[in-house]
Amino acid sequence: MIVHYGKYADIDIEDCKSVYRPAEDTFLLMDYLIPGNRVLEIGCGTGIISVYCAKLGRKVTCCDISDAALDCTEKNVIRNKVTVEVINSSLFDNIEGKFDTIIFNPPYLPVEDRIEEAEQWNGGKEGFDVIRPFLKKAKDFLEISGSIYLILSSLTSIDKLISEFPQYSFILTASESYFFETIFLYHVFPKP
Repeated sequence: MIVHYGKYADIDIEDCKSVYRPAEDTFLLMDYLIPGNRVLEIGCGTGIISVYCAKLGRKVTCCDISDAALDCTEKNVIRNKVTVEVINSSLFDNIEGKFDTIIFNPPYLPVEDRIEEAEQWNGGKEGFDVIRPFLKKAKDFLEISGSIYLILSSLTSIDKLISEFPQYSFILTASESYFFETIFLYHVFPKP
């Protein structure tokens, strides 16, 4: 199914089987995102955020570990007639260069699901199994004035995570509450 998102630079995005569909966390991020000139999206899914940034005239690189997500992103890039470099990479493993903006809507739920496709939401017991290694390396891929947009959940101990990474300033930008959780968008800056 193809969905038109007029609010977001008139993009058309196909939802693909086995790929995380744009949801509330995606739209929270897009509503407050101010991308720099060179953008990296980690875990691109359908590619909606990368396509949106490319439509805004940014130079975009995105990656995912899922072949289905990479195929879906490629389709959506072509559909929207934009240029995005799409890379198969686990976090930063195959990424080169530095970026003004790094975007990550990670698997953040504190679960240990073993079912197929659980990597889309499974953040491990504390919810940080993917976020911690991301934050350990992200600073190395940022330009001096670069920043990160990161989604986190009230179902996790956000204060604990922030205290583990004193090399960053976490600025709460926006949040949305639902009956079972609140999702938070943080704008994260490396400290000098």
